[in-house]
Order: sequence, then C-alpha cells, then structure tokens
Amino acid sequence: MYKPLSSVYLICGLGNPGAKYHNTRHNAGFMVIDKLAEFFKIESFDIEDNYLYAVTDHNDKQVVLMKPLTYMNLSGQAVKAFYEKYELDLNNILIVYDDVNIDLGVLRLRPGGSDGGQNGIKSVMYELAAGEVPRLRVGIRSGEDFEKLRAEEGFSLADYVLSGFEETEYESLDKVIEAAKDAVLGFVDKGLAETMNYYNRNVLKSPDEN
Repeated sequence: MYKPLSSVYLICGLGNPGAKYHNTRHNAGFMVIDKLAEFFKIESFDIEDNYLYAVTDHNDKQVVLMKPLTYMNLSGQAVKAFYEKYELDLNNILIVYDDVNIDLGVLRLRPGGSDGGQNGIKSVMYELAAGEVPRLRVGIRSGEDFEKLRAEEGFSLADYVLSGFEETEYESLDKVIEAAKDAVLGFVDKGLAETMNYYNRNVLKSPDEN
C-alpha cells in the first residue's frame, strides 16, 4: 500500500473457494469481485494468509479486491487479517454477499445492520467487533419458484444456496452482477449515501418502475 490509507478501499466478496462451489448462489459475492477484476483488467490474484487479493488504482484511489479462502462461515478471519495489517478505515470496507431473503434482481446497499442469518457477514461483524460494516447484499432468491420449493417436504435452505442458478436465470444474473459492479464503483467514487439512493432497488427494472 503506497497511498494514504484514507484513499484505500477494500472490496471483499464472500463465497466458497473451489470448483465445487463455482457459480453457486452462495458465491454471488465472488462473482461481483470477478466482474470488477474484469473491469479493471486484472488477470490474476495474489495469495496472502487466508485470502486472494488484487490491488488496482481507480481515479485517485486504490482499490483492493478480496476473496477469502476460509469458506463462507469464517470469512471474517480473512477480512480481519487485512483490516488489522493495514489499519483501514472501516467506512472504506465494503462486503459483498448473497442474500436469500431477497429476490434475484434486488440489491441492497447499507452502512450496517443485522446479519440476516447470513453466516459470512455474521463472521465479519464478529471478527471486526462492529455492526456498522458497509455491505452490498445481492438477492439470489428465485421469487415465486423459491416459495414453491420452500413449501416442499424436505426442502433445505443450505442446499438451495449451494445450488447453481437455473438456466432461465442466467440473463438476469448477468445484469445483476453488472449492476452490483457499478454499485461498488459508485461506493468508491461517490460514497455510500449517494450510491444507495440509486442502487437500492430491483436493477432488472428501470428506476421509474421501482
């Protein structure tokens, strides 16, 4: 790190490492990081401690992209390791993760809040001893189809979040990940409040339709 720490931003996407979990619903956070890496023309990530990371310049700021290698439930250990090593401003950290409580298409950018039953952000909040950790929640629930599945005997929420997206969802997913990438850039460029005003909606619809 060579820029003032006030201009360093950590964008951490949560997910599970390994081919087994690639493109599962629970890895939406990793998908956003990969989309950002594509935007920044980052070809590879370095490994340090228990996370993958890449550093790039964006306007007058430095952006660090991170993917924990701890598996979802221990994500906070990776975030804490980086946070303490570089003594970052907590307000310059953005945690990006999947949320099964909201539908695919919906983004929720917030300065803090509860963990909502998501173990990754729960771990981050615990390790940083902070409830007010900026986060971007990416909806992964398949709307009415999810409600039908949940009503079936033997339904497992854990199995659902670790399942892949349906082929019929791919087009919507691409649009969501692209919008989430733009929301992250807005967070870095314009700050949380202004970016929240635009991206806290169903990004599959125009702002006027929300």
